[in-house]
This record gives sequence, C-alpha cells and structure tokens, in this order.
Amino acid sequence: MKKVKKILCIHPEPVELRVSALLNRKGLVVDLTEADTPMSLESALQNPAWWDLILCDEQAFTTLDLAARLAGHADRLDASLILFKSPESSLTPAKGFALGAADVLIRGDIDHLLMVCERELRACQARKQLRGLRHSALPPDANDRRPVVLATISDLSSYLHRDASHDEHDESLDAARVRSLIKDGGLVLEYQPIVSFRADQKHRNMFETLVRLRDEQGRILLPGAFLPLVAEAGWMGRIDHWIVLRSLVLLQRMQSGGARDTTLFLNLANQTLLSGDILEAIGTAVAQADLAPGSIIFEVCRSVFDEAPDGLERLLGLLAEKRHGLLVEDLRLDDVAFIETHGAILTHVKLSREIMHGLVDGAASQTALERFVRAAHKQNVRVIALAVDGDELMPMLHAAGIDAIQGNFMSVPHQGLMYPGITIVESNHRSF
Repeated sequence: MKKVKKILCIHPEPVELRVSALLNRKGLVVDLTEADTPMSLESALQNPAWWDLILCDEQAFTTLDLAARLAGHADRLDASLILFKSPESSLTPAKGFALGAADVLIRGDIDHLLMVCERELRACQARKQLRGLRHSALPPDANDRRPVVLATISDLSSYLHRDASHDEHDESLDAARVRSLIKDGGLVLEYQPIVSFRADQKHRNMFETLVRLRDEQGRILLPGAFLPLVAEAGWMGRIDHWIVLRSLVLLQRMQSGGARDTTLFLNLANQTLLSGDILEAIGTAVAQADLAPGSIIFEVCRSVFDEAPDGLERLLGLLAEKRHGLLVEDLRLDDVAFIETHGAILTHVKLSREIMHGLVDGAASQTALERFVRAAHKQNVRVIALAVDGDELMPMLHAAGIDAIQGNFMSVPHQGLMYPGITIVESNHRSF
C-alpha cells in the first residue's frame, strides 16, 4: 500500500489545478488540505512534520506572513514550499528561492505543476530519510552523545546581490553557432552544492562550478549539447581559462564579504592541461588571487595521468603554494591501487553517476564501495559521491563513510550560490 502524501494548499485551491486527481493518475496518492485564514494555517502547522509539500499563492504568502510562520517550525519541517504567481507577476524563481520557496510556478501551467510536485515530493522523502539517518549514527550506548548531521538551507547569494533565472533546454548545435553564442557573451556559470556528509569534519560551503550556454532566446543549454563541439574545435583551454577567471573573481567577492569558508571545485579538461600557455595563464591568476588556502579544488579525469602527465605536474606546482586541492573523477571502485599510488597528490576523489546507479540496481557492490572509501581515507583523500538523486542511496553512502554528496536530491545547480548546508546537533534519542 502506497503512503499517502500530505499537501497543504495555502489559499483555496483553484478549481483548474485539480492537484489531487492529476497526481493520483500518475500513481501518487495525495491528500490535499486547504488553509486560507490565519487560524486554519496555524492549526495546520501544529504538526509540521505531517506535510510533504506546501503550495501557496504569492499574495497569500505575503498576507499571511508565511515566511515568519514557517521559520518558527524550520527544525521540524521537511516539506518544500511552492509559490504560485499570475503571468503578470515579476516574481522570479531566484527571488522565490530567496524567500524560501523551492520553485515559482505560473498559475495554470499544469504540466510544470505536476513535474514540480513529483520532484519535490521525492525530495521531501529524501530529507525525511536523511533526518532519520542520525539514528544510525548513534553508538550502541544511548547515553553516549555524538554529533550528527541534519539538512538545512542557506542562501549565500546575498553576498553577491545577484538575480538569476534558469530554464534548462537541450538541442542540436553546430560549431559555428556555438562560436557565435560564445562571442555574444552566452556562457553562463551555475553552481551545485557539495554537501558534507560527516559531522566530524570541518564544515565548508562547497560548490562545483558548471558551465552552460545561453541561446538566442535566452534558454540555457546544458554541457552535453555544446562542449563536445567546443572540444572538437580545440577551444576547451580558452573556455576553462574563462571559467577560472570568473570563478576567482566570484570567490574573492564571497570571501571578502565574510564567507571565508567558501570553496569552488573547477573542472580542467585534458586539452587544457596539454596547453602550456593556458596553464601558465591559469597559474598566474590563481597565484594573484587573494583566497583562503584550500579554496580551489581542480577536478581532472583519471585519463589525464596518461594523456597529459607533464601538464598535470605543472598543475600540481601551481596548487602547492596556496595549498589548493586536486580531485580525480571517473574512478572505478576497483581503483584502490590507483589511490594508493597517487594518494600523496590527491585531496579528493569523486564517485561517478554510473557507480551511484550501480549501487541502486545491484551492479555495484557495497563491500567494494567500503573498501574504496577505506583506501582513500588511509591516504587522507576525501570521497565525494556524484549524482545522488534519490533517498535510496543514503543508507549505503552513510554506512560506507562517504565524506560529501552532490546531487539534485539536495539542490539542482543555480546561478546564485544556494547552499543546502549542514547543521551539527547533539542527540541521544533513538526516536522522535
């Protein structure tokens, strides 16, 4: 029997939405409760953990002072907030996020509504399970208090006073059009949080910098649509140099504004490491940047050790002075010998999307994962799990001792620095 999802609709539900019936047809059993007065809202929020999703009209959000009401229950509320607006409203998804909303929808856009409801209901389930993980972190002796991790949200974009909107889109391109879009300033950077998964580590606000391309209509094109063409044309070095320069400026602004623990992970292509001039330019920029030690982690593919060893050696020299880090991705779970051989120069390794999928469908072994993590930790290398998009992975990653997680279940990439941070709490309770 499927668990009924509880949706709180703050504002009488518009008849045309038909949320319950439409979601039920998609296999989600939901129960919708309406609240349109301060008294009915206060009654609904008496048990915050009851709700799996909150829908709210933009006007009702202000009239009922919903931000303050939800803030009072933040420690027990796992449900996402979705705001509805009229087509004429100027409320953007970024502004809504700053208000605490997971998304902003135009009233009447049924397809978008159903997609967001499905996504956020899954996200709520993941947050509930992550909250529950603190029980498995407890020692056998319930009197032995130990710090554990709970998920929270911090909007770091206030340091930059930036505004952004995001519309994912993918289509076929050719090199000439990609070049034209880049020349017209179409490159866009987004940032996806990398969230610490262990309470015993010093917290840093970590993000991977991701490049996108905006087309003539303002739609955002994902890397798979244009980076292969960029690489084929031999432009990756210049693109990586541009990304590094922009990221260094952003990071300096963040750290000078008070967020000294902000860390950016930056990808460097093998093609970039084969260019001595580009590497020298990147090294000069990093050396001149006024950053806290360890603020930059360069991500490279495993193949760079074979295809560009001289460039890798030069990169390591650039990192050493400011004690910045090196991450290797595309490793397999049986690459224990690789970690043992190169552990002295690594600070991080990242587990691939394929490994995450394998853990879910049984193609990857939990034993192999734990052996891999132990080998990395023995070399003082931290392990990050990529593409953590579902709650079913949480117990496996937690048991293996993964250091940090990255994926859409906590946050999709944003042009602003939206960080699902951690809160370390003390607990000796085995149940809520």
